Amino acid sequence: MMNDLFWLVLGLAASALLLFLTHRARRVWEDASRRGFGLQRQIGWALLGAIAPSRYWWGARIEALAPQERVELLAYETAACGLNRADSLCCPLCTVEIPRAWTLTSDGSPTVAPGPVECLRCDFRLDSCRHCVHFLPGSPKVGILIACGGGDVTSGRCSHHKVSQPVEEACRPDVARQLKARGYEYVRAPRPIVDSLFPPDFCTAFRPDRRRLRASEVRWPDARRAALLRLLALSAETEPAEEPPCGEEQWLL
Repeated sequence: MMNDLFWLVLGLAASALLLFLTHRARRVWEDASRRGFGLQRQIGWALLGAIAPSRYWWGARIEALAPQERVELLAYETAACGLNRADSLCCPLCTVEIPRAWTLTSDGSPTVAPGPVECLRCDFRLDSCRHCVHFLPGSPKVGILIACGGGDVTSGRCSHHKVSQPVEEACRPDVARQLKARGYEYVRAPRPIVDSLFPPDFCTAFRPDRRRLRASEVRWPDARRAALLRLLALSAETEPAEEPPCGEEQWLL
């Protein structure tokens, strides 16, 4: 009896899963047909859409939309996210909207926009050292545990920018003794970072670390947000350029 019940439940679950996947595939098929995709591409997207529907809805479909549809979709989805701009970020500390926080790389992947990307209400910086792949938390004298992500991350070092430093400040005591025994007083080592909340003014080497951003409760753009960033970029490209003022208007100005 128990064995029969197990197979019955398993069969019902499999049927429900099949119906769910079929529903997903059918929606993609119908939309792809309406957008003018060829039969081969319709079949391909329907099969892929059953498993990974976002690949179609926030990928291929975006490219097939008419310009006005793109504008309407961008406005609707941006409002659904509770934002005024698709490239904004809600500050994780005070929930204020930080505009122009995200952008796209040359290959279309989302990334942090060129800085400064900062909240106008509090001191949160998205492009701060503590969110950078080059940041090494802690002091070289503390050990490897802090460098791996534990302990205080307020101060640290930058592995990209290196400067000449006394061996006592740049290395652990045992390493410093060995270097001084060999005649080294200074070594070129990662630059100290006093406060990881603010990047140095001269730094242009910021690269976001998604794990560290997640620790600061910053959600990396998903497929939906990446599609909205692409739509925003497309809308910026299609905006008509402002016409220069005519002679009479220039005189008035």
